[in-house]
Amino acid sequence: MIKKLVLGLLLAGTAGWLLSACSPKPPASREDRLKWNLSSLTNAYEMAGHKDLKWDADVKEAFTEFARAQVASASEIAVLTGLAGSAAESAVAAGCHDPMIRYIYARFGTGPNAKPLAERKELYWAAASNLECSAYAPIRKYYANANAAELLYTERNSNVWPVVSELRQKAMQNLNAAFQDPTLPSTDACQAADHVFQMLARNGGQLTNAYNLLEGTLAADKSKAAVAAMVKAEFYSRIAWIARGHGTANQVTEEGWRLFRERLAEAEKALNLAWAKDPYDPQIPTRMLDIVRSQEKSRTEMEKWFQRAMQLDPNNYQACQSKLTYLMPQWYGSAGDMAAFGRECVAHTNWGGRVPLILVDAHIDCADLLPRQSRDGYWLQPEVWPDVKASYERFFQTEPDAMGVRYRYAFFAASCGQWQDFKEQIALIRQTDGKVDEDYFGGKAALERLLKNADSPAK
Repeated sequence: MIKKLVLGLLLAGTAGWLLSACSPKPPASREDRLKWNLSSLTNAYEMAGHKDLKWDADVKEAFTEFARAQVASASEIAVLTGLAGSAAESAVAAGCHDPMIRYIYARFGTGPNAKPLAERKELYWAAASNLECSAYAPIRKYYANANAAELLYTERNSNVWPVVSELRQKAMQNLNAAFQDPTLPSTDACQAADHVFQMLARNGGQLTNAYNLLEGTLAADKSKAAVAAMVKAEFYSRIAWIARGHGTANQVTEEGWRLFRERLAEAEKALNLAWAKDPYDPQIPTRMLDIVRSQEKSRTEMEKWFQRAMQLDPNNYQACQSKLTYLMPQWYGSAGDMAAFGRECVAHTNWGGRVPLILVDAHIDCADLLPRQSRDGYWLQPEVWPDVKASYERFFQTEPDAMGVRYRYAFFAASCGQWQDFKEQIALIRQTDGKVDEDYFGGKAALERLLKNADSPAK
């Protein structure tokens, strides 16, 4: 009996060890992703031999801000890429010819973006061509070629289509190579797949070909089964909406509804498979939230996936945004539901990061539901500013150095007529960064008008 008991314990221990050993690893954290993005830039720069004391400091700053932008939220990206572009401009002015710096300069520099479209196209094209021949990671080359293709085709001029098509082909080759990199974080892989599907959304044939190429590469690597399933889900979700169209429900054909439902079912099946393969990745339940909404499933089902997403990542801003969308009046909730959820995001002691800012998002969405001429007045309602202030103050308790968010705080303080708070945020930005990005407020003259309003005795 004792021998059987000991043997049972040993087997149980072995089974537990095997389960642990075979379980997928948690996905890379935001800090891990930042480290990967930064090292993929600096390592290639070291290899390229473009170093020089005249511009090395600017290069370091440009790469740091650019890497931070890769893992930032949507509202922070503009400020971070602006800082990266400014540093890249300084490096280029000092004589730096590094291809990645030239790409950041062309894409985010103030000077290049002020040039006529024809000149910007040339800068983009040259940057993409130079990066293609460099030692930088394939994921960098993918975005350079993809963004150059998009800019060249801005005017939908059929004369440039051969060049656009060539750039897109190179971009797909780069992305396929990037997917073969075992160190590429799963979040960055999925974001790149989302980007290429968005780029090709108007061309069903190219979209399908792109998915088939990526699916074949991912299928060959069993360690990326969950990523493969997420990419499949994104593809089927996109072609579901292509079949349905984005008109009102009464404008959708019977065939459109059939394909919409069938393809969403495939997306749901793929995400359930991804969840079975990797129950540690918060991307999976987060992505499921949009499928649940599109399939018109119950709030109970939505809450199930939302709780899973937040348990895995208590700072999951994207999951909170998806729930907020579910609660909008045009879906399955009301303005009151949105505000209540936003206040929960501020009050919840376990949720952090950008999650408290969901309350501001709720007010933005509510304002956008109004006729355009009524939106400015929305922010002047006395009950709005306390929510906005509580949201930002809670955020800055844990993220005091997020200067990009202080720009937003200042903007909404001005929108709500809270001029003392506006001045305080501008002062904090100046104190930390030594300057204020005037373009964020519409240029130097616009910022000066706001500061004049803030200093008016009537305020």
